[in-house]
Amino acid sequence: MQIKEKLEGFEKFTIEVAEGESAALIEEYQKSCEKELEEFRRNRQTEMEHKFLMEETKIRREVNRKVSAEVIRQKRILDDCKREWREKLLAQVQVLLKEYQGTEGYQDYLIAKIHMAKEVAGKESVTIYINPSDADKKEYLEEKTNAELTVSSIDFGGGIRAVIRSRNILIDESFVTKLEQEETYL
Repeated sequence: MQIKEKLEGFEKFTIEVAEGESAALIEEYQKSCEKELEEFRRNRQTEMEHKFLMEETKIRREVNRKVSAEVIRQKRILDDCKREWREKLLAQVQVLLKEYQGTEGYQDYLIAKIHMAKEVAGKESVTIYINPSDADKKEYLEEKTNAELTVSSIDFGGGIRAVIRSRNILIDESFVTKLEQEETYL
């Protein structure tokens, strides 16, 4: 029996040692699996955050592209409206100028501008041009201003132009020039 007891003791001891080693191996394996799982979760979280940021960046770019396109479209519409408004305004101004050119006020305006040109010239020789559409007013204007006028071969829309050659001075009181100057401010 002694052998049987020794065998049982040995068996018991061996089983305890094996169970201890097995438990240690299982615990080590479990810790290793938990560590790998935690690392996997961290990697997966980082990957998901990266994908989220990439998608967010893509969406922001798309939104910015659409906003830029809309801004450009709105600017074009605004520019078209401004151009259309400017054209209508200038057409209306030209109609009003044509009406004004048939009034006595226009003749008084021409007289005042002719006197101004003569005053600037002083004793110098000055050539004063009137618009071809005002040719019928030439004699009346010459009589009122005591100035010799020349009918221009170029239509400048009304008003006068004067040249003082000795001092290289051009006095441009033409409606075309005034309209061009105003167009730059529209």
